[in-house]
Amino acid sequence: MTGTDGLTDKGLFSRLVHHVVVVPVVVFVLMLSATAFVWFEIKQFQLSQQISDTGEQLEFVSAHLAAHLDVRLVLAQLIREEWIDSQSKNPENFGAIVRPKLERFPDIQAINWINPDGVIQWVNPIQGNEGAVGLNIREHPVAKSALVNAEHLMELQVTPPVDLAQGGRGFVIYLPVAEVGKLTGFINIVFRAPDLIDRSLPIENLHEYDLHIADGESIIYENHTGRHLAAAKQREINVGNRKWTISIAPTRLGQEDFSAASGNLLLLFGLIFSVALPTMLFQLMQRNAELRETQRRLTDFADISVDWFFETDDKLRFSYFSARFEEVTGVPPEQLLGKTREEGGAPDADPGQFEAMLRNMRNRLPYRDFEHSRIKPDGTKVFLSISARPAFNDNGVFIGYRGIGRDITDRKINQKALNDALIASEQANRAKSEFLATMSHEFRTPLNAIIGFSEMLKEQYFGKLGADSYVDYANDIHRSGKHMLDLVNDILDFSAIEASKRQMHPERFSFRDVLKDGIRSIEAQLRDKHLSLKQDVATDLPNIVADKRSIYQIVLNLLSNAAKFTEPEGGITVTARVDGNMFEFSVTDTGVGIAADQLATITEPFSQSRTNAHIAGTGTGLGLTIVKSLIEAHDGKLKIESEQNVGTCVTVRLPLTGK
Repeated sequence: MTGTDGLTDKGLFSRLVHHVVVVPVVVFVLMLSATAFVWFEIKQFQLSQQISDTGEQLEFVSAHLAAHLDVRLVLAQLIREEWIDSQSKNPENFGAIVRPKLERFPDIQAINWINPDGVIQWVNPIQGNEGAVGLNIREHPVAKSALVNAEHLMELQVTPPVDLAQGGRGFVIYLPVAEVGKLTGFINIVFRAPDLIDRSLPIENLHEYDLHIADGESIIYENHTGRHLAAAKQREINVGNRKWTISIAPTRLGQEDFSAASGNLLLLFGLIFSVALPTMLFQLMQRNAELRETQRRLTDFADISVDWFFETDDKLRFSYFSARFEEVTGVPPEQLLGKTREEGGAPDADPGQFEAMLRNMRNRLPYRDFEHSRIKPDGTKVFLSISARPAFNDNGVFIGYRGIGRDITDRKINQKALNDALIASEQANRAKSEFLATMSHEFRTPLNAIIGFSEMLKEQYFGKLGADSYVDYANDIHRSGKHMLDLVNDILDFSAIEASKRQMHPERFSFRDVLKDGIRSIEAQLRDKHLSLKQDVATDLPNIVADKRSIYQIVLNLLSNAAKFTEPEGGITVTARVDGNMFEFSVTDTGVGIAADQLATITEPFSQSRTNAHIAGTGTGLGLTIVKSLIEAHDGKLKIESEQNVGTCVTVRLPLTGK
């Protein structure tokens, strides 16, 4: 700048100084304009940031709520196990089991016991839940469906949102309890939706968002906080057998909060020098970045349930352990700090899983539920599960891993106990089958004698018996003995197959011959009921390789069932063909059919499709069970199709060349 220029500028400044009214106005206008511009830019940045954070908030809410609900569903399973193991089945014992859970989980409204008829018998706590006592769930317009499904599937079921008998809106879970194969009742846990959700979510973090949670068309929870700034984002979570839809949208509330402070902000900006503005803006942006970084860290940690936290640096060396690490694992943090996971080791870990976790870390990928064990100084062995995710700064540069660890010792112990119980159950089932097989053999000897002697009496081999009634009695004894022997044979066959003692002797034979013998055995039934029998057997049907006795038993059972369940003047059709390397035959009748709700259990032991003795006859209900077992012993498949009052088609598929 020249001297002349300097004089010129100085003169201009002097003139401005003398205009004491103009200078403050100009400065005020400039500061006001700058403040308004900055305020507008910050507002726009906050708006765009709020909209972009909606997805993260949705993930945060979904993960927290799903984990919160899963814990309560598992709680129901634990209550059922304790109740089954308890010695006394009374209200006092039930209350002693559930009260600690109610204290531990205050968002549970009530834990009840429902008898098999669907009536709520015992309520805990009784205070505030008096309206539920004696309520018949099977008469409830909404909840009865979940109760029936729980009974039918023998699985936990969750209701859609309902108006609770205790007052308010919520949902209910029903968990069936069965002992010795018999339904004894239901564990019933009641939740008020607002209480549950308010406790599961840090709602204060969501004051800038409109949160809706729905089950189908029914609203479970909603907080209308203002007009939406952008379209809502949605995610579904599984809650037992149901799906909840979580919807989150940014609202105007955040902007209103900012606007409320804008007057003081503008006043502050108007009183400071313009040189302070860039500094303040820089500090504001820096503070905002630090706040977002803190939120990301908390989100990373909160996504997974924790016993302790840990961090690594960008070289994968441990740099931080939270306070409970040594308490849970027994390992002092300084023993691992500065070391990588590979250097620190993982005792008792599966080598393949350990290598997979290290590979993920080298590739900057998350890993979850890596399991290993530690021996604490007192000799206690603990099982641990580790999960972590890579962390990046705002520029996308990898800065290390953040993760959590959980003590899963109790879960491992319970899993072992469950496996031991399953082994014991299998052993008991095998012993039962062997007992039935042995007893059936023992029954055969006296039954054969009864049948033989009654045969002699009814045929009067050694002369007249006297009164004709004696012949009738002998016929009754002979018929009953034969029926009893048939039942014993069914049980013996079923027990032998189940105990894997049925001997199979594969051989090559003609299916036509077996079918002919089977038809001959039911000729009396066909004749007595005037039933027609049609054969549709391929002319080029080859011989098959299988246990001939078993195939005859399958054919005879299916033909007998068809004749038994087909009303007079009906018809039976037998088809047989080859499909690739499989032999397939079917028996179709025009009988009474099987109800749709019975098809799934018709091959279960002691199941009968009809209770009308004049149509179904009598028997153990093991016929189709034996058929299915024999087919599966040949690596075959059984398919049953039926419609009531139309008929039934049973199809058998077997390997053509045997097992």
